[in-house]
This record gives sequence, C-alpha cells and structure tokens, in this order.
Amino acid sequence: MFRDDYLIRQIKQLAEVLARMLNLRTEKRYDEALAAADALYEELGIPRGLHDVVDSPTLASMLRTPEAIRAAAHLQVEEGHIYKAMGDPMTAFSKYRRATELVLEARALDPQPSDDAMILELARVAPAWMLDDRYKSPEDA
Repeated sequence: MFRDDYLIRQIKQLAEVLARMLNLRTEKRYDEALAAADALYEELGIPRGLHDVVDSPTLASMLRTPEAIRAAAHLQVEEGHIYKAMGDPMTAFSKYRRATELVLEARALDPQPSDDAMILELARVAPAWMLDDRYKSPEDA
C-alpha cells in the first residue's frame, strides 16, 4: 500500500514536470526547461552530470525500479524534443537513443504494454540499428 502510494505520487510529479517542460519548450524557454529536467534527475537520485556519462545498463541499475527507469526514459524524450527545438539534432538523437535503451531495460525487468508503444514511437528517431550492440537483434546488425 505504502509503495503504491509512493509510486502514484512519483508518477504525478513526473507528469507535472514533463507538462511544465513542454510548456517551457513551447514558449522557447529552453534553459528553464532543461533546469526542470535537472531537478527531476535529482529527484530520481541521479546527479545530472553522472546521468550523461554512464551507459544505459549502469544507469538502469542505479535507478533500481522499472518505474524509475521509465520515468528517466520519458525525461530523456522530452529533453530530446528540447534539443531538437534548439537546433541541436545530435544531442536530441542521443537523448532519444538513451530513452529507447532505458525502456528496453525496464521492459526486461517488468514488461508493460506501454513499453512496446514507446519503443515503436522512438524507432522513428532512434532506429534499432543505431542502438548500442547489446540492444540489437541479429536482424538489426
């Protein structure tokens, strides 16, 4: 019961921050949107500088739960949209790729129907053949 209440609060907080980031991005207030992302990374227990330098499996293990891993994936997607809007397609791509890898990590721990939909959506901007080798199937190589 306590864990469920905690997860519901975390999900609501994530949704609020993502909505705020979307509004800031729409208003072209990119620095503020990225600052909101930094704050959410801290809430997830990952210092921002560390988040960008570890590989996806390490990051997933640091986040511990499939829910936290999915939250980080959603955050990566919104950051990708921000960088794309800022005219930085390479950073946007790296965010989308990391989001895909995190969803795959979460799905390996606790498959959810929403995982496949998110992976399919992200495949448009981060094709499977561009993921780290550990996430590729033989036909993607």
